[in-house]
Amino acid sequence: MKTIFPVFPLLPILFFTFSLNAQIVEDWTEPVALTDSTNNNSNPVVAVYPYDNPELYMFYEKGEEPFREIWWRKISEPMSEEQMLFGVYPEFDHRNPQVLFSNFLIFECNIFENYDLFGVKFDENGLAGDIFRLTNTESNESALFGYMDYYSNLCCWVSEGNIYTAELQVSQDTLKFTDIEIIDSGDCYNPVCQEHYIAWRKVENNESHIYYSEKNWSTNQWSYPAAIIDTGNNINLALSISVPELSGWGYNLCWQAEDKIYFSDLDGDNIYSPEIPGIEKYYEPTAFNMIWLTDYISDLYSFAGGTESQRDIYIVDEDVSNYVLNITDDPYINKNPRLFIGRNVYGYDDYEIINIWQTEINGYDVLYSSYALYNVVIGSIDDSKMSQLDIYPNPVTSIAKIKINLTRQNNEQVSISILNNQGKKVDEIRVERNPSNEININWNKGDLPGGIYYLVIKTEKEQISEKFIIL
Repeated sequence: MKTIFPVFPLLPILFFTFSLNAQIVEDWTEPVALTDSTNNNSNPVVAVYPYDNPELYMFYEKGEEPFREIWWRKISEPMSEEQMLFGVYPEFDHRNPQVLFSNFLIFECNIFENYDLFGVKFDENGLAGDIFRLTNTESNESALFGYMDYYSNLCCWVSEGNIYTAELQVSQDTLKFTDIEIIDSGDCYNPVCQEHYIAWRKVENNESHIYYSEKNWSTNQWSYPAAIIDTGNNINLALSISVPELSGWGYNLCWQAEDKIYFSDLDGDNIYSPEIPGIEKYYEPTAFNMIWLTDYISDLYSFAGGTESQRDIYIVDEDVSNYVLNITDDPYINKNPRLFIGRNVYGYDDYEIINIWQTEINGYDVLYSSYALYNVVIGSIDDSKMSQLDIYPNPVTSIAKIKINLTRQNNEQVSISILNNQGKKVDEIRVERNPSNEININWNKGDLPGGIYYLVIKTEKEQISEKFIIL
């Protein structure tokens, strides 16, 4: 592996003039070591903070089980010194850092014998505020996963094999759980969530299955757990930050089973296992989707591929002709890749997408990284020259007005689709060719249940979309 000066240089901005889908540049930077090889480093998570002049930070575990510490360091400039946040006391184990709401760090610690969830608010200079305790039970709490957006602050975690879910609210310099529920019990692990949806692994009959549950917005109830796949030994479950599949490939869940990786839409109707020439065994997939930043989708995933003694980290972009890149190509064991969003570059619509993984060197796990830039809009086409759409009122209770302003008066065919939060079309409106550039429609939600939906407008030249809620 080539080791270079650990800095995130800015790549030239690349525009894709005629594509509405976000595109990835085909160059990922040379791997950069983020930690040294004198200790075990694992479970990285990235924070972009503050908003006005963001820096890029990495929190991670350091040390060996059962006594690990949590460290952080700035990685958006020539490498700063690392700083221990929690540790010191050798009898306590600190693990599994997570960043929520951009400037809250959540972690697990056994300071009171059992593992509980703790948190702290941080700033660009270190910690700000006191450590607070989120759980306080006689059981072990672990694997907290959160999804934060304008509509929902959903989180989930495991306690003694039970899957808990709750809303997570900011209260001054602390966080607190509200509406705590148990949605499944038994040997459950590794929950992931987004907006209205939770998936997890469950061990039954000595096999690890993938289950899921959805929340009905109108009744505020979770559905009975259903199996996506109930055969084999399924592990390493991950969920892309994306819904719905407006275009392209659009699988949302990924996991490992034996020596393969699998992708599925949210309810398991379509399960896909990629086969890439030259790769026999697949490990530890992670997924990412740019719908978190834009209404246009680009599907990206990473995994470790190879053998037990030698594994490389691969990047696959389905939107660029199944583009596959080996970003390590070395004799080491590279494992556990994770994809993160970095900073908005130069104020343009280009964002850093960062891959951080572990590499075994001198008997220790070293954290390495590589990154590329995504351009998430049309690039050189001015937004003011794009068609516009609006739906109001939003949220929708019965009838909504849909207003479309086209940029061209050339009798284009216009199609309007309503997609639910799983990317499935639930309604379609056909609009005849019209010489006017303004279209107004009254749309009745009918018997559609409450939840998050997407209004998708397609013309012969472009596609735009708008997110809305039905109550």
